[in-house]
Parts: sequence; structure tokens; C-alpha cells
Amino acid sequence: MKFKLLILSILVSSSIQAQTNLNPGWEYFFKNNRTAARDFFTKAALKPAFSDEANVALSMMTEMDRPNKEGFNYLNKLANTAKNPQPYLVALWSDLPNNASRIKTADQLEFYKKLAARKDVDGTINALAYASLGSHFEEKKQYAEADQYFNKIGEIENWLITGEYENISTSGFDKQYDDILAHPELNYVFTGKKNRKFSWRTVPYVRHDKWFDFTYYNTYENALQFAQTFVNAPASTTAQLRIGVSGSVKVWVNDQLLISESEERNNDLDAYIVPIKLNQGYNRVLVQIGESYAGRSNFMLRLTDANGTPLNNLSTTSTPQAYSKETNPVPAQLKPVGFKYFEDALKAKPQSYLNQLMMAKLYLRLGNVFDARLILEKLKKQFPESTYLNLMMIELFVKADNRTGIETLKEEIKTHDPECSLALELVYTEHFQQNDYVRAKEVLAKLEKIYGEDESVLLKKLNILGQEKKQPEIIALVEKIYPQYLSSADIVNLKYLIEVQIRKNPKAIDILQKYIDENNDYKAAKYVAKLHLDKGETDAGIDIYKKELANDPIGFSIYTDLAGIYYQLQQYDEAEKLYLKVLEIDPNNAFVYSQLGTLYNANKQKEKSVKAYEKSLQINPNNYTVIQLLRTLQDKKAVFDYFDKPDVKTLVSKAPSKTEYPDGQVVVLNNEVQKVVYENGGSEEKHFFTAKILTQKGLESFKEYAISYNNDQNYAVEIAEVIKANGTKVPAETNNNELVFTNLEIGDVINIRYKIENFHVGAMSTHFWDSFYFSDGLDNLNIKYSLLIHRDKAFKYVFSQQDIAPVKTAKDEFDLYVWEKNKQEALRYEDKMPPMDDVTNMLYISSIPDWKFIADWYDNIASAKARSSYEIKTIVNDLFAGKSNLDDLTKIKMIYNYIVTNIAYSSVSFRQSGIIPQNPATVINTRIGDCKDVSTLFVSMCKEAGITATLALANTRDRGQNTLLLPSIEFNHCIAKSTIGGKDYWVELTSGTLPFNTFSNTFLGSNILEINKTSTALTKFNPGIRGKNMMGYKTEVKLENADMTIKETNWNTGSMSSYIRSVFNDLSSADQIKKMKEELTGVYPENEIYNLSFTNLNTSKSTSDTVGTACSYKLLNVSKSVAGMSIFSIPWSNKSYATALQVVSPRKFGIDLTQLFGVDESNQELSLELPTGKAMVQPFKAVQLSNDFVDFKIESVQQGNKLVLKRSFALKKDYVPLDKIDQFKAFYKEMAEADDQQLAMK
Repeated sequence: MKFKLLILSILVSSSIQAQTNLNPGWEYFFKNNRTAARDFFTKAALKPAFSDEANVALSMMTEMDRPNKEGFNYLNKLANTAKNPQPYLVALWSDLPNNASRIKTADQLEFYKKLAARKDVDGTINALAYASLGSHFEEKKQYAEADQYFNKIGEIENWLITGEYENISTSGFDKQYDDILAHPELNYVFTGKKNRKFSWRTVPYVRHDKWFDFTYYNTYENALQFAQTFVNAPASTTAQLRIGVSGSVKVWVNDQLLISESEERNNDLDAYIVPIKLNQGYNRVLVQIGESYAGRSNFMLRLTDANGTPLNNLSTTSTPQAYSKETNPVPAQLKPVGFKYFEDALKAKPQSYLNQLMMAKLYLRLGNVFDARLILEKLKKQFPESTYLNLMMIELFVKADNRTGIETLKEEIKTHDPECSLALELVYTEHFQQNDYVRAKEVLAKLEKIYGEDESVLLKKLNILGQEKKQPEIIALVEKIYPQYLSSADIVNLKYLIEVQIRKNPKAIDILQKYIDENNDYKAAKYVAKLHLDKGETDAGIDIYKKELANDPIGFSIYTDLAGIYYQLQQYDEAEKLYLKVLEIDPNNAFVYSQLGTLYNANKQKEKSVKAYEKSLQINPNNYTVIQLLRTLQDKKAVFDYFDKPDVKTLVSKAPSKTEYPDGQVVVLNNEVQKVVYENGGSEEKHFFTAKILTQKGLESFKEYAISYNNDQNYAVEIAEVIKANGTKVPAETNNNELVFTNLEIGDVINIRYKIENFHVGAMSTHFWDSFYFSDGLDNLNIKYSLLIHRDKAFKYVFSQQDIAPVKTAKDEFDLYVWEKNKQEALRYEDKMPPMDDVTNMLYISSIPDWKFIADWYDNIASAKARSSYEIKTIVNDLFAGKSNLDDLTKIKMIYNYIVTNIAYSSVSFRQSGIIPQNPATVINTRIGDCKDVSTLFVSMCKEAGITATLALANTRDRGQNTLLLPSIEFNHCIAKSTIGGKDYWVELTSGTLPFNTFSNTFLGSNILEINKTSTALTKFNPGIRGKNMMGYKTEVKLENADMTIKETNWNTGSMSSYIRSVFNDLSSADQIKKMKEELTGVYPENEIYNLSFTNLNTSKSTSDTVGTACSYKLLNVSKSVAGMSIFSIPWSNKSYATALQVVSPRKFGIDLTQLFGVDESNQELSLELPTGKAMVQPFKAVQLSNDFVDFKIESVQQGNKLVLKRSFALKKDYVPLDKIDQFKAFYKEMAEADDQQLAMK
């Protein structure tokens, strides 16, 4: 082994001498050969020309298999020896060697102090160093030292704030807030979210680390907020404005917009930089921060010189001052620190792995996921198994919220680099969770070899010992390591538990007290306070909270937790003071007002309690708990007490038997909804369902029940039970919204009651809508919909089939409407009947004024998401690069093909809202999206290409064509339209196989709402321009005894080509033949397939939207011998079968022909070659049929010993009304008979 290492060392040393760059070392690294890479770079670090790059590489490698301390040492060497360490340090700042813990070692503290004092680096470096020093001392609860360092960052202070404004789906970003710009004065009243009024206000506290954080001052989610300050400059000053943010951002100086970044990013300080001119005297600085998906809302703004050093001669005030508006041209933004250096380096050495990695890291630091991905994917093509590149991609996917990508890469790392630390961590977790502690210990030994006995390894050891019940070993290990890990919450807690539970040490709590005195850990402080309070040591427990508040006066949870304790102690005055203190920080906190309401009520202050609850509901009208508390306080009835309660006992006792419903599987005893709608738009409802099981089939249908709910709803199961014949009740098993009725038997009754609370947002928050079936596929003894609605709340209702008059009664401030139907027979299934929603009697209710309201609302949301971005610009430019003279139609086809080829369809509730599209940049970066996501991406790309494009919401045909009778948002699909030269081209973007501008027949006729400024009504989808769904065949048939040998070519367009692609594209040649045989066997059980080939099957390689097939096969024993004649029928490829349509009288519903015919047109030319000496006994009977719905024709001509047949079919209308069914039935029978007519040959 020593000999091998010696050879390796010689080879590596020679390689370094022969190379003018270190790329070979990087290649070792990227190929996961860290031994060779580390040896290579260690040698290279000894040479001054290579030392900077080598130290960077060695630091990065430690993340794979070495302690973080070792990686930090290389960073330290870089900082001390490099002529210009600045760009490297900024790029590496977030890496684990530098950022593994907020608590720093003595060496790290010295490192940051030196960096903070350096004058030869940009001020960004100094500020980052000060921030790290401050964070360390903040974690150690040494706040004076922490503030000393934080104060040197040089951020601008004394901000006034105002807001919130609506920002759902980033919809607020592009709006003009002219009143904000025009009115810096304190007393001006603005109107924002939910029509709330507000003015400019100061904030009492800010975070220690100097980030100005809106999350403390307002409800920041889906909100846009402003901050302003006035900067006094002693003279006209040239400066740089530098800002880092969480969220989107705009910045104005003296009312001139200088920075506008719509992408919501979580980045670090100095992420955006712009040169500015400060006038002598006061200058207004205005900041807009928006949140809709960033998860945070904050900023840090610095005013510096050209080197990033804070301008110390400036002062700020929150008191509005007179200022001069800026009218000079807007200056260009500057690149953040490090970018120019590595951009120039890449231009000089474009193949340098170091330069590419550093650029990717800089982009990730700023949150520019797209740019980072372009670099990393290029590298991953060269090194697909690289663990380090996979780790960087995981970091990228975390920022892009691509969970699938993260998990996929973890599996790749486990497969390709099983001995790296991350792979070992993942495998250890798997073994531990599977209770396989033997293997877990084997993996742990490998981790210990990498990291030594660091905290993570020690905790894993303790976890395994705990699972193995080895108490003595646990005690011994904790005693050994405790003195070294006084800042580890887990180890300190174990030490405490040993002292208090094993040794019964009365002073054990001192261990925890020492920890919370020296470590900023509020969770631990709460725990210690609770220990005191549980022992009756009230003062000691409260003192802990008071100290926490003194250290962190902006800490929302500390105030509310301590107030809750005072409330429990009935010290209501003290609790009130704390809640009022919170309202000084966030005056619009609905939760605090609700707590005050409860507190005042307990303290017999009814009037104040009512006002507090009312204020809470003004801010959050959908807090149904507070609504009920307020009603109780006002001596009003509980809202659901206004309804008649179903008498389940009586329903069950009078339930009919199977003999009364001989055709039924289940009889519904009661199906009821009780809905409450409040004045401000909130609504909640209870659902009641009681049904008796009559047959085994009914039992199979109802043994499981899923409660339907949406993302903007909460549900609670109140009752789910089986009621036996003897009255015994057996609770159902529940798993979230899934109910399972175990031990269910015929004759049992299932009884369900659940509650739904609705939480609509934005413009929809004041509205409600609903639909309810008054007939369905079950026999219903009682169907009932009750609506309790505030008297001042306007709404409309309508029935789809038969009107039912409501019974209306006044109930205090409400009106109660009750619609009821008794003994409703089941709607029996009929073959090819329309969708359920078209044939049932449905009640529609809505308070939404009209469809224009919906269109405008969604246009506001979607337009915001469809704005251009760097990702969109780059993709569109790359798509059309080098392709001159493209017309617009070609461009939208290229955009369409890009999306369906590169973006996979995915719709999962935890990733996507049911309403709001994702940011197109996110869709590009994650490469997955649902219908509204990909449609919005299409619109964005078209707009970037200068082409008009819009969205349309759709309720697909399978949910009915005569539905949505009142405005609602009950759509289930989204498509897009591009308009070129006055012609509309519609696109369905969720299929990778469907050709451009084509749709399945089952989508035609769907209800759609176009999303544009002029849309006012639903329309039936029937585009004037679309690709037809057609099939064509040319078939040669040769009769051989009882068999037919067939050669056939086929061409398919529209959804027919999509079908062929979806079935055959991903199969091997052998599997394609196997699949064809399976399909053919369904009609001709005996067959042989000889060959099968396709043209344009693969969409990424196709030259046409028409998919072609060529095949040859034999049908065996298809001819029967009768009286010396051979009897057979023509093997039409798209044959009609009489059994495909079953019409039984009496019929109640029309026929949906899209369930019978999948094509617009089909044509087949079939040549039948007769054996020598054979002739047809009688001529083929030609057929020509036509009605309002279908044209059908078969014609024939004899050509020598060949019979040439031509069959054509065309669908003209796709729905047969009830009064035309008998005619169509006869027509279809003729079609099927024509297709199946028997021929005789002799």
C-alpha cells in the first residue's frame, strides 16, 4: 500500500509541474477520487502560483469527508496568503467550513476580527465579518459585544413603515402606489389589504443583527410593505446604495426608482448595488418589499463609498423632511462583489473549473438559481456522478423548492459515492429508523473515522445506546463529554436528566440555568421556566421570561408566552400590559386582539372584550373560533343552533329495507349541508350523511369514504361511525380525511358528520360560492341544503334542472334559506350518458357579482406571474438564437415544443396552490408544473417574444357542459391562447405527446373563461383553428385459406397521434410488437405480428405532427367454411361494433358521442386480394349513411382479383338529444352492420 501511495504521489507531483492549471485536480475531485484530489491540491498549495486555488479546493473538499475545522483552516490560509482573497471569500462565505455554526472558535473569531479590520477589501467583506462576530456573541448572550459589532455594519436606520398591500401571486409588485410616493407625511391615510386604513408609523425595536424585518411588524405573508427614512448629507455626495433582501424589492431615492427586482430572493447584504447622488440636506429613501413565496420579508440597506465603506458623515431621521426630487437619468446597477473578478477570469480561462464553481456559488449566494443552474448543469454533463456538484445542486433545489430533485440527488450520492459523509448520514438514518442498530453502528464507525467524536457523532452514539437501553454506558459517555459541550442543548439536557432522575440532585436545574444564561436558546429558556413554574417557583419562572424580553425586546413569542402565564395566574393587568406591548410592535395582530378579548372577558370587562374580538375579526374575518366567542359574549346563539338537527336515531329506526328498494345498493337516509355565511364573507359548513347498506356491492362502495376538501379549507370530523341493527355504534378508523368503516355489514348504517371552514384570500375573501346535488346515483329519502346568511350579504341561486323553492325565515341578523327534497329516486346509469353534473339537479349559489369579476381577479394574479424575468429572457433568446426571419406562428410552435418537452406535468397539493400559478422562473428551474403553471409560462414566453397570449380557465367536459350556472372558481384546468394576425391558436400544455393546437374530442365543448380585460362570460370551447383528430389507413389484405395476411400503413393526427405516442413511444421494438398483439387479440384472438415501425413517434425527433405506422400481421382462422364457401368479414381497423352502444328504453338522457367516437374523421382504403380461381359469391353491398351527427360511407370496386374498398367516417355533432335517440340508434345499427357484413367467396 505504501508503494502504491508513493507512486501516486510521484504521478501527482509530475502532473502539477506539467500543467499550467489545476483542472486535473478538479477532475479527480469531480470523479469522487478525493484521495488523489487532496494529494494533488496539497502539493499544489506549496507553489505560490497555485496556492489560492488549491486552498479553495481543499476547503471545499472537507465538506465531503473531513471536519469543518479543517476546511476553515484552508480559508484562513487563503485570507492570509492570497493577494486578493476577496472574491473567493465572498463566494465561499456560506459554505460549511465558514458557516457550520453561529458560535465560532477562538481561531475563527480571530479570523473575522482580522477581516473586519482589513482596508484592502471591499466593505462587503468587512460587513460580513462584523455580522459573523455579532452573531457569535448574540448566540452567547453577550449582547453588549454583539451590538458593538452589529453597529459597525453601517446599515441605515430610523425607518417609518406602512402597509400591508395585497400581493397574492406577486400581484402587488407591478402596481403603482402613487399615494405612497406622493405622501411621505405622517398623517396621510392609505388604504390597503381588506380596505384597512393605515399611515406611516415608527417601530419600537429592531433585530440585533440590524436586518429590518417586516415579519415582526405586520402580517407579511402575501403582502407588500413600505419603509422610508430621511438621510441628511452635509454636502452633495456620490455614494453607493447597497441592499440585501428577503422578498421582491424596489428602492427609490428622492422618488427616483433605482432598483426593481420582482424575483423574490433570500440573499445576503449588498446583493443589489446602485450608484446614487445624495443632495445636500435631506434625501428620501423609500423601500418596497413584497412576499408571496419567499417565506420572509426583510432588508438591510447600506449607503457606502465606492469601496463599500459606510459613509459615517450621514444621519437619518424618521421624521419626514423636505427633499428635492431626483430628475437625472437613472444610473445602471453595479455587480456585487466578486462578480466582475470571476467574469473576467472566465473570459480569460473559460474552461477553468474553479472560475465556473465560484460563479455558481456567487449566483447561489444572491438567490439567482437560474444562472447557477446553467453553470452546474454544464459541469454535471461532464461529471454526472460528482458528489460535490450534486451537493451544490441540492442547495439550488432547496432555494427552488424542488423536493423531488433533492431526493433524486440524495439517491444518486448514495449510489455513486457511498463512503462520503452525506451518503453515510443518509444510510445511518435509514438503519436507525428501521431499528437496525447493528448496521447503524457500522455506519457510525465510518462517520467517526471522518469527523472524530464531534457532537453529531456523539449524539448518534447516545441515541443508539438509548434504544439499546444501556443506561450505564449513556451516563459514562455524557459525564465524559459534558465539559466539552456546554453549548450543546442536547448534551446539556442529558446531563440534567441524569442528575435529576438518576442522582436525584436537588440542584440539577442549575445545569440548565447555566446553559440558558450563556446560550441564546429561547426554547430551552421556556423549558427551564416551566420547570420552575411547575414546582410553584413562580417568580423564578417569570424572571426567566423577563430576562429573555430584556435581551430580545422584539421577540413576539416571549411577550405572548409570558402573557399566557400571567393569564393562567389570573394576573390580568400584567398580561394586558404585555399584549399591548406587542401591539406597539404589530398593531394589526389579529391573534393578540383575540387573546385580549379572552383576557378581558375573564376579567369581567365585557365591553373591552367585545371591542377586542371585533378588532381581531376586522383583521382576520375567517377566525371562526373568535366569531363563536364573540357571539357567546354577546349572548347570541351559536350559529349552528339556528338549524334543525338531523334525528339520526329516528332516521335509522325508520330506514327502509331491501324489499322497498329492490334495485338499490344503498339508500341514503339523509344528505344535508348546513352552511353559514357571515357579513364579511367568511363561511363554514357542516355536512351530514347517513346511509343504509343494502347489498354487498353497496358495502364495497361505502366501506371507505374520503372527505373532499381544498387547499383553502380546514376540515374536522365530528362523527364517523357504523350503527348496527341493534343500535351499537362502532367508530370508523380515520386517517386524515380518509374514513374506513371496519366490520361493516349488510343492513348497517354509516353515519358521518364533518365540518368545513373556508379561508378564501384576496378579492375572494369576501365572497362565497357552492354547489349541491339534489339528485344523484343513489336513492335519497331526504336531501337538504340550508343556508344561514347575514341579511346584508347579497347572493344568487339557481337550479340546473328543476327549481325548488326555499323556505325562508328570519334568524336574528341572519336569514335562513332551506331547500329540501324528499324521496328522490336514483338516477340510473345509461350507456354513453352525459356527465353526472349535466343530468343531476344541482343547486348553484354565489355572491360573486359576475364572470367579469372572476376574469379580472385571475387576470390580476396571472398577469403578475406572467411578467418577464431573467430566466424567461434567456430561454426565449436561446430558443430563437441563430434563427432569423422566424414568423410568429413558428415562434409559438417553438415555445410550445420547448415547454412540453422540458417541463413535466405534476400537480401535488404540497407544491402548488389550487388557484395561483407558480412563478414561471420557478417552473423553469424545477422543470415541473401543473396546467396553470405551464400555461402561464407559455404566456410569459410569448409576451417576451412580442406575441399576444392569454390564459383561459376551463371546466372540462367530463364535469359537464351545462354547469357553472353562477360565477365561481370551480375550474379544474387551464389552457392558453396566442393571437397572431387576428387568429387564435389554442394550446394544451400538459401533454408531451399532443401536437400543437390540437385537443381531444372529449375536451371540445368544455366551459372556459378567457382571462383578459374584456371577458364577461363563459364560452363553450370550440376553436375556429385546431388540428383535426384524424386517422387514415391503407391496407392490403390477402386471403389464404382461413387466414388473412395484412400489410398496413396508418397515419394519425391530433389526439390520435398523441394516443399512439403515449402507448408506444417508451417501449422497445419487442415490447411495441407485444403491445400491438395485446390490442389486436381483443378483437382477433389468434394472430401473428411480423413487424411494426413508426414515423414521428418521438416528439423530440419528429419532423411532423402526423404519426405514421407500418405493420404486417396475420389473422388466423377468421374465415369459416360453409357449403363450400368461405365466409368472412372485412378487418376494418376502426370498426364500429353494435355492442358499443346499448340503448335501453325508456331512456332519460341523451348520448355523448365523444364516448363512442374518438376521431373527427377516419378513412381507410382496403385492397382485398382473392386467391387464384376464387370469386365473390355476390357483390359487396355499398353503404352511404348520413344524419345530423355522422357521415358514413363504404364503397367498393372490383379490380381483377382484388376488391378495393373505401370506408370514410366524419363526426359532425357530438351530442344526440333525447328526442333523436331512436333515430340515431337505428343509424348506428346500420353502421355496425355495414362494418360487419359477411362476404362469401367460392
